[in-house]
Amino acid sequence: MSGELLNAALLSFGLIFVGWALGALLLKIQGAEE
Repeated sequence: MSGELLNAALLSFGLIFVGWALGALLLKIQGAEE
């Protein structure tokens, strides 16, 4: 088992999760402003 492979998988998953969280937060903020 390669540590680099695990790091790459965690990094890509983390970026996807952060992007989803930011998108959901922006939608919630825009919905509250309207």
